[in-house]
Amino acid sequence: MGSFATETKIEAPVNEVWQALGEIGDIYRWNPGVQASHTTSEQKAGLGATRFCDLGGKNYLDEEVVTWQPNEKLTMRITGTNLPFETADIRFTLRPEGDATMVTVSPLYKLKYGVMGELLDRVYVRNSYQKGMEALLAGLKAHVEEETKAN
Repeated sequence: MGSFATETKIEAPVNEVWQALGEIGDIYRWNPGVQASHTTSEQKAGLGATRFCDLGGKNYLDEEVVTWQPNEKLTMRITGTNLPFETADIRFTLRPEGDATMVTVSPLYKLKYGVMGELLDRVYVRNSYQKGMEALLAGLKAHVEEETKAN
């Protein structure tokens, strides 16, 4: 299993950060790695809600909410993709820090292809995936802070 963690401080209260994360179908608004997204379940939020993310080209993710603790934790599980993931849970943790919020994202994943997948992870995927998660957090930070200023 591969894993890493990265975090950022967002100058906004936890509930405002949660509002952006919890609107799972709208991730395209702040994640630069997602060109389009929408919910795919009748349930638009909460445990069991699902979404589709168009990553550009022919790459996509189908995801399901498997942890939903408002203002604290959200875990999205990849349930379908054409990327080389056998399994992947993308875990978000929110922690108040004064009037700001520390957001940590820590994926736990396994690539397809057995030993070759492990080698691929060490050589390329982990670094690329971590950069993607850093960009995701930077996008979330910019989006939430801009929304906070506008209100």
